[in-house]
Amino acid sequence: MFQQLTPELHPDQLLLDRAHRLQRPSHLPTTAARDVIARVHFFHAKERIIRANRNKGMPEKYHNIKIFSDLSAETLQFRKSVAQITLSLRTQGLSYRWGYPAKLLVYHQDSLHSITSAPQGIRLMGDWGILLAEMAKTGPAKVPRLTQVWASR
Repeated sequence: MFQQLTPELHPDQLLLDRAHRLQRPSHLPTTAARDVIARVHFFHAKERIIRANRNKGMPEKYHNIKIFSDLSAETLQFRKSVAQITLSLRTQGLSYRWGYPAKLLVYHQDSLHSITSAPQGIRLMGDWGILLAEMAKTGPAKVPRLTQVWASR
């Protein structure tokens, strides 16, 4: 499947360190699809697979398979910390992309800038004269209260 998605990569570059199926949740029917987790050995190969999937889509034979990139807790925390910056960049129509391991790469005035922390990004936005966008303030989701369904002793 990966060879069809990225024919430019040599088969030796499509090395998987491990792959396994997740257990099917008990509330789903036995015919429901199960998730498969695979760790691609080479970072550049993983990036090409994800990019090819996003740009070209899966080959017809594998149309029902979806590929997602799993992110570490540190990466998710960094992305959350710069959410106000990325919202402002989108509002201003500026291009950015995510770098590895955890950085925000921003294109501004024909230059590529690397942001590795929220304070650095806020300073950079100020230098460029870009106001930070307001983030929507949402509280925690209301969880319905459970009622006791068993008999008391």
